[in-house]
Amino acid sequence: MAHRGMATGHRWRTTAYAVGMALALVAPAAAQQDGTGGAAVPPSPTSADRPTSAPTSSPPPPGIVVRPSPELQRWACVRRCQDRQSGDSGSLLRLRGRWLGRAYEVVFLGAEGSADDVSAAPLRRTPTAVDVRIPLGAAAGPLLVADRDGLESAPSAVPLVIAAPATLRATRAPSVEIQTHARRAFFDARHGARVSYVVHGDGPADVAIELVRPRDGAVLRRWDVGAVAAEQRQTLAWNGIIGSSVLRPGSYAFRATAVSASGARAESARTTGSEPDPAAFEFLRHEFPVRGPHYFGEFAARFGGGRGHQGQDVFAACGTPLVAARGGTVEVKQYHARAGHYLVIDGHKTSMDYAYMHLRDAALVRVGQRVRTGQLLGFVGQTGRASGCHLHFETWTGPGWYSGGSAVDPLPSLLSWDRFS
Repeated sequence: MAHRGMATGHRWRTTAYAVGMALALVAPAAAQQDGTGGAAVPPSPTSADRPTSAPTSSPPPPGIVVRPSPELQRWACVRRCQDRQSGDSGSLLRLRGRWLGRAYEVVFLGAEGSADDVSAAPLRRTPTAVDVRIPLGAAAGPLLVADRDGLESAPSAVPLVIAAPATLRATRAPSVEIQTHARRAFFDARHGARVSYVVHGDGPADVAIELVRPRDGAVLRRWDVGAVAAEQRQTLAWNGIIGSSVLRPGSYAFRATAVSASGARAESARTTGSEPDPAAFEFLRHEFPVRGPHYFGEFAARFGGGRGHQGQDVFAACGTPLVAARGGTVEVKQYHARAGHYLVIDGHKTSMDYAYMHLRDAALVRVGQRVRTGQLLGFVGQTGRASGCHLHFETWTGPGWYSGGSAVDPLPSLLSWDRFS
């Protein structure tokens, strides 16, 4: 069974450790400078791509707080169970271990790979225990705990068994159940917003799914699915676009309506009290590019610092994974004496180019390749002219990087992405 991580294509999530400190080691990264104090010049290749070795990490830079990863020791089904290792949608699991107090989600891994991963919000958490319901779309397999910093436990040694759903008493009135596959959905990610739903009743029903904004109840999009057989789980995927525009970041939810042949109507239930809404999710347009503890450089490491520094330096341990902040097409992948290994991505459905510099090795993608938000690009390094392991990150307006566009300060965007993703 694959572990979630860079070797298997699974995502790693790590949120902010921005400590805003000035360190003496932060010399001007100046990946783009011409070495004379004059205007920046486009990098040019000076060596061929070099082989990428197995990822290894250095100790984190001074000042970064590294918390322990959640440790999942055992789990059991405690309510609505077939036995202690099996249940179905809505069964209550209790997970025990250490460092669980900051648990953000429980991920049901299913089979190898990330395609069938489904996560659910904890109902209750303490430093040593987490309660969670089996989500509607979960498949049999291991599970793990991810905390608010994106740190993950190892997958459980004992896999979850998904029991056959209980036989329901025949009824003419339908009901409908709906649940998202993840608590966050990123635009242009490999797996976007997905939702599973099932109609309960004694026959098929016509189903409609709506995307709503919970704060005011506004319906943003509607899918008229048509007749759906009872007790057959269905899945709907959405790409994050409303009309021709990418949806604004924020909190959203899916709702379902079912109408039986007799005209009986049912809507998916809203949650009450403190239990999280299983059909709610956060939609985000970007993902923070450094997946590990990090901080933002000051002074010469800021945009405009030093001799015309055109980006923001994000310091992290060498070997920390780097991912695409926004999906798009790889325009440049080269090596330069100052920028080191670097690449430029033309952001999908933006007017922006995103540049990543000082990678430890040649990027793991190729020129012309279509990459997705959150896709692994490489690892933090200090190739080229760099003092300390860091990512030098640039954002450029259209028409693009050194092709008529202008560099803009990426720090406000990075801080926002870091906070929410």
